[in-house]
Amino acid sequence: MSWEVRTMGSGTSYFNMTLFRKNLARFWPIWGLYALIWVVLLPAGVLLRRDVWDKGNAWEFPLVLLDGSRNMALVLAFLFGILCAMAVFSYLYSARSVGMLHALPMRREGLFLTNYLSGLAFLWVPNFAVFLLALAAEALNGTVVFSSLFTWLVVTCLLCLFFYSFAVFCAMFTGHILALPAFYLILNFLASVITYLLESIAREFLFGFNGAVWAEKWALWLTPALKLLRATGLDYTGSNPRYFGLGLVVLYALIGLVLAGIALAVYCRRQLERAGDVITVGWVRPVFRYGMALCCAITLGAFFYSIFYPLLPQGAWTLLGWMLLWGAAGCFIAEMLLCKRLWVFKTSWKGCVVFLVCLVAVMATLELDLLGFERRVPDAAQVKTVEISGISSAPYDSGAYLDFSTSDPQTIEEVTSLHSSITGRKDELEAVQASGISTESWITQSNGLDLQVETTTSVRLWYELTDGTVLERQYDLPIRQEDLEDASSPAAQLSRLINQPQAVSEIYFGSIGETARLVDAALVNLYNPEDDSYGFEYLPSDLLEPLLEAVQTDLAQGNLGRRYLLEDQDRMDNCCYADLELTFRLDQTGVSGGTAPSSAATTYTVTITLQKSAVHTMEVLKDYPHAFLSQAEVNALSNN
Repeated sequence: MSWEVRTMGSGTSYFNMTLFRKNLARFWPIWGLYALIWVVLLPAGVLLRRDVWDKGNAWEFPLVLLDGSRNMALVLAFLFGILCAMAVFSYLYSARSVGMLHALPMRREGLFLTNYLSGLAFLWVPNFAVFLLALAAEALNGTVVFSSLFTWLVVTCLLCLFFYSFAVFCAMFTGHILALPAFYLILNFLASVITYLLESIAREFLFGFNGAVWAEKWALWLTPALKLLRATGLDYTGSNPRYFGLGLVVLYALIGLVLAGIALAVYCRRQLERAGDVITVGWVRPVFRYGMALCCAITLGAFFYSIFYPLLPQGAWTLLGWMLLWGAAGCFIAEMLLCKRLWVFKTSWKGCVVFLVCLVAVMATLELDLLGFERRVPDAAQVKTVEISGISSAPYDSGAYLDFSTSDPQTIEEVTSLHSSITGRKDELEAVQASGISTESWITQSNGLDLQVETTTSVRLWYELTDGTVLERQYDLPIRQEDLEDASSPAAQLSRLINQPQAVSEIYFGSIGETARLVDAALVNLYNPEDDSYGFEYLPSDLLEPLLEAVQTDLAQGNLGRRYLLEDQDRMDNCCYADLELTFRLDQTGVSGGTAPSSAATTYTVTITLQKSAVHTMEVLKDYPHAFLSQAEVNALSNN
């Protein structure tokens, strides 16, 4: 007799259909609401347009839901991605439920995959159902464009994949269900917000800092919702609208799969007994503690500095004080959340002190310019191209806000000299800026003429160096009459720089090619003594060629286009009240090589304020003497 006992071998499963169906039944309000919203937006929207439905509508309507501010696919994927993750992984946040589910004969991988696919099905199955309903609705309307609906389906499913996977990734690091949506929201926008605030803080600590373009680009990539909103949409340049940005959507979907894989790895090593904790992964806890302290220092420090800006001394050290206060608060609050108790000062004060010391060291390094950022001025021989912009000057015509670039060695030498002069007066310029006193000042003469005696202008310098790197600085310069009279001052150097004939010609005509043709010229604000009015008058066509030649000659000789940093007496005496408008036709080269017909060409208008020193232009316009009434003369006429 054999006493051998037969036993049934037990197996482990990587997917549990019973749990999958239970998730679908238990959380039906989530996927039901998601499906209802899409049914109203797409199939019902198609049927409501039945009276005007044609091929154009059928082509465009589904794609409109993927475009810009109307991108409902992005909005719904963002919102329902976190809702689905909170639902299917809600068991992780209760010690009782997490123990029960992990007692099932399933590997952790199987439990994760079942719940992950459950949440993804909440989004993808309604998408396919809505796609089929929309096809039926278009068929009822009489016109079907399959490609547009299929594009909607693909893009919507990929967006859901990314945002849901990102939410699941966040879910693996916390044991508190209320912390999950907070982490999801914060991490989605943290990079852009912190970059913006860090740049604002750097402007307080670093003289001349204008921004970090590379950081802004990376921050945009690390802010998926904003990146997708800006880099995807509809292109209407063709006969039918076309969706662009599909490659970016696919890239983020692949990133979502990577995040899901990382989430699985974290889940397999998750400490189940930490259910209810804000952070469940041991090595993430100090990252959370000091990361929260840093975020509080940056966000709340900058916020309260701006709130109390008029009441407290302005400057980097005041900002640092606010950052230290809120950095310490953030450190202790993070410790309270981690320890789940209020009295944490005795155990965490040492770490807080170390954090604050590091914060002071970093900020002091910036303020004291230990890295040499503020003092750096490139050698003229190392500069390939320089661009100067942001300067506000009079008269207020097409050259009012200067923006020109040059590779001329002499001009580059003058720009670097100006830059050196600015950095050499750092303390003076920072004191003016920190005083908070308005530098806009005017006086009124006895004849009623208003003259500007003080103002401020911005100066942005952008260098492309011979090694391929870029250097960018921006400064606010006070402009006073005594500064303009001092040849060594930054204001006087800037005035000389922007009044170089080469620079003036670039400012006015830099956007016009050599093949552009002058087709119209007019005088604006031309005084008419008969009825004491100011009007608009076109010039005869036979004046166009000599007028353009005279204008270019005066610009080259420095007689026309002179820029004034102050609206002083010289500006009022030389600048006329009338403007000269020159309209050019920009010839466009076609695909076959010819020139586009005039109906397809683009026009470009340049406005130049006439000046009494423009002798050649004045000679051509000798039949329009009232065009050369100066600002001061017009003011006298008005007073009389």
